[in-house]
Amino acid sequence: MTPWFESFVFGVANSLHCACMCGPLAFAFQSGPAGVVSYHCGRATSYGALGVVLGATGALFGADALRAPSAWVAYVLAAGLVVLALLGDRGAVAIPGLGGWLQRVLARSRSLPPALRALGLGIATPLLPCGLLWSACAAATLAGSGWHGGTVMLGFALGSLPLLLLAQTQARALLRRFGPRTLAWAFKVAMLGAAALLIWRGIVAQSGSACCH
Repeated sequence: MTPWFESFVFGVANSLHCACMCGPLAFAFQSGPAGVVSYHCGRATSYGALGVVLGATGALFGADALRAPSAWVAYVLAAGLVVLALLGDRGAVAIPGLGGWLQRVLARSRSLPPALRALGLGIATPLLPCGLLWSACAAATLAGSGWHGGTVMLGFALGSLPLLLLAQTQARALLRRFGPRTLAWAFKVAMLGAAALLIWRGIVAQSGSACCH
């Protein structure tokens, strides 16, 4: 079973958090609709390519031998949602060196036209210190193949797209209407609900695999 649904649900559950918490994303929208499209095209392409590399690497180290890899993907994604819901951004781990690379990308992109600057930021998004992104990367590594790893990361990117666009264009209005505390609780409830769904999907995938062996 291709873990498309699991990663899509994961993306939907974390999209509002990403939009409100990732400050550097604001750079992408200084050029209007063209910047929005450029940023998300770069982000989806970068995530998909990273997933292919991670999935193929995991397969080389034996991830393809896991029974029901989609179940493991679901469990890892669920764990990431639970950690973020309970610990907030304290659950994110900053990988040494990535922040410096991101700053260099941003510095060099300032001389580019706005749409290209947004595209570069989208491509550089995997460099952000995001705990949910690391969870998606871990799930892609366990997906069993490069194809399935790419599916996990692309599903993550596309699942977060609709609400991410809404939050990025309406974040101030949402904060004024509901307040940061109400939104924070809404994020937690959404994440824990999605985690429960993913755990159920993992159990179903494992049960189906056991019936076939």
